[in-house]
Amino acid sequence: MKILPYVLISLLGGAIVPLQLAIVNAFRKSTQASQIQATLYLYIGGAIASLIMSYFISGGVKPPAIGNAAWWMWLPGFLGSFYILFMFIAAPKIGSGNTLLWVFLGQMYFAVVISQFGLFGLNAKPIDIYKIVGLITVTIGGAVMIYGESKT
Repeated sequence: MKILPYVLISLLGGAIVPLQLAIVNAFRKSTQASQIQATLYLYIGGAIASLIMSYFISGGVKPPAIGNAAWWMWLPGFLGSFYILFMFIAAPKIGSGNTLLWVFLGQMYFAVVISQFGLFGLNAKPIDIYKIVGLITVTIGGAVMIYGESKT
């Protein structure tokens, strides 16, 4: 299968997120940092890691052609801070599994909308019955998980 390496890379990337949640939560508790401060430190570490990887993978950091980028193309780092902060707020209250499930569902619902309309330069891929059934199935699973947590 040509896609198997990418599925495995995606699984590895997904495995990193609960690890991040657990480590940053421990960092926050041991240092008394606020959730937003913990987010800042996570991004500082991420910036350093990206710098190091850019040297090893592509030979260094090259200045971008800034004039070619629209203003909204600079938003991912800003949005990522909220993404991480929201997970740090939710995980201690509903657990990392529930947090990540609902984050995943938020990603999937919005990704389907982006794909449907071909937003941000992506190819349009219409919503079909398989996507709808998949989203409903995972949503029901999420509801069962939250219900189960509330019973314990």
